Formats: sequence, C-alpha cells, structure tokens
Amino acid sequence: MKTMCYHISVVRHHPAWSLRPDLENERWESISPSNKDIYKGVLDDPEIKPVAVGGTWYPTVYGPSDAKRKAIILHFHGGAFVVGDGRKADLGFGAQLLTSHADAWVLGIQYRISSNPGCRFPAALQDFVTAYQSLLDRGIPASSIVVSGDSAGGNLVAAFLRYITDNPGVLPKPRAALLWCAWVNPGVGMHPHSCSGNPRYATDFVVDVFPEWGIRAYALPPLDPHSPYISPRDHPFKCEGVPMWIQFGSLEILAGDIVKFADGMRRIEGNEVELHEDEDVPHDIFLSGGLLGFEEKAEKMAAAMGAWLKDKI
Repeated sequence: MKTMCYHISVVRHHPAWSLRPDLENERWESISPSNKDIYKGVLDDPEIKPVAVGGTWYPTVYGPSDAKRKAIILHFHGGAFVVGDGRKADLGFGAQLLTSHADAWVLGIQYRISSNPGCRFPAALQDFVTAYQSLLDRGIPASSIVVSGDSAGGNLVAAFLRYITDNPGVLPKPRAALLWCAWVNPGVGMHPHSCSGNPRYATDFVVDVFPEWGIRAYALPPLDPHSPYISPRDHPFKCEGVPMWIQFGSLEILAGDIVKFADGMRRIEGNEVELHEDEDVPHDIFLSGGLLGFEEKAEKMAAAMGAWLKDKI
C-alpha cells in the first residue's frame, strides 16, 4: 500500500472529472450550485466560483417513503484533496459501513479535487455547501442530515461546521457530524519529512510525497496552509448543537493531530465530542479497510458509530 501511495503521488494520478452517471446509473445525481446567497466569507473567492457537482446514492436512490432509514448521511471522501470521486469503486466499502450500521441513505459527493486546474481552496468547501443546500431544497430537514468525511473529507466536515458557525443564519446546523481519521493539520505536509519523521510511520501506509502533493495543490500561494479553515488542529471553534464523532486508528500518522484537535474542541463550552480510537489499525480503514484486510475491525468501528448515532437521530 505504501508503494501504491508513493506511485500515485509521483505520477500525479487523479481521476478524470466527469458528471456523467457511468456505472452509477440511476443512483447518480448531478447537483447545480444554489442561486441563494449562501457562499459568503471565505467562499466568496474572486477566482473560484461554485459549479455543478455530482453525487452517488447508497444503497439506492433516496426515497422518503422508506421508513426504515431515518437519516441522510452526506459524505465527502478522502484522498489528500487530490484523488477520489465518491463513486462505488472509491467509496463503496465505506458507504456500505454507513448504510449497514446507521440505517441511513448515503450521498457520496464527487467534489472538485485540487489536482485539477482551478480547484484549489475553497472549491471543495463550496461544493460541500452546494450539496448540503441541495438536500434542504428537496425538503429534507437539517435535523435529518448527518455530515461525514474521511481523511481530507473529514477536514472538509470541520471546515463546513466552522463556516456555518462563522456565518450564522446562512445554513441550518446538521444533526451530527462524523469525522473518520480527519486530516486536521494539512499544513505540516509542507514539510518534506512530515510522514517519515513521525513515530508511527512504520505502521501506516502514507508517505511524505502524498500529503505534500495534496496541501501544495489545495492551498496555493498566497493561501496560508496553516489557516483555521485549512488546518483546524490548533484552531478549535464553537460547534454547539452538532455532536461530533471523531475516530482515528492507533497506528496512523495522524493520531496525535486528531487527538489534539478533539481535545481542543472538547474544551469549548457547549461542544459535544466523542473521540473513538480503533486499536492496531492504520489510517482510514473506513475507506480502504476492504483493500487492506481490516474488514472485521472496520465493521466493529462502524457498529460503535451506529450505536452512538442512534441516540442522536
């Protein structure tokens, strides 16, 4: 897995951007940007503008008549902001964990990744707001929406929660938030030995060139890669009313950053944070547990999330 991570980073491999359904067929949905005044503050960029994005429904297309499923999980995939697309080949394993253990529909978003031109920050966060508003426009109440993300997607969840806190009244708060191995300190990726200098390097698959590629593409100059919206680890914020599930693996490089972020969020009055550690697993078994042979541990992890979420929805 380390070799594959290195190869992808060196050749700068990334999927072609397409809004065609392809293999997703009827489960695919194209989502147009909102004409409402919801792109404010950091999202009001002179160069980066909201565009149409795509999403894949799991396990089937959303149907409000299905009484068994009580929530919509809006999920943003990982991939250091430079790879991934949220379709079945990419998100299928993680989506199955969510649908099985949370009794929910999942909408996996194909957001703009920064390996494509003109897709630096805040493109992905604009796409988050676009997808969230699209659910509201369908008549789905915010109280039925759970926002979720793994790795870089978890970073986007934190950025989205900060955005609605910084811009009160622009969007209603979601029911809860799930952050799986969230990349909460991308700024450190600017350092050439951000991974190999980590004491958990031998037990994880992430190599130096992958996060370096990701953050340099996502936070192009003059953007500050250590700013609160990009590297939230050292910038806790008030998120009252949105319970947060923050998960990490004990063997992953990001473990220390995630614990520090969670501790900072916990210290703010009104925040509700559940920190969940999975023993003896590397980074992001939510997304790649099936590929790495951690299916059983991933199922156990998702079951713990489901028990926690059951009390919230």
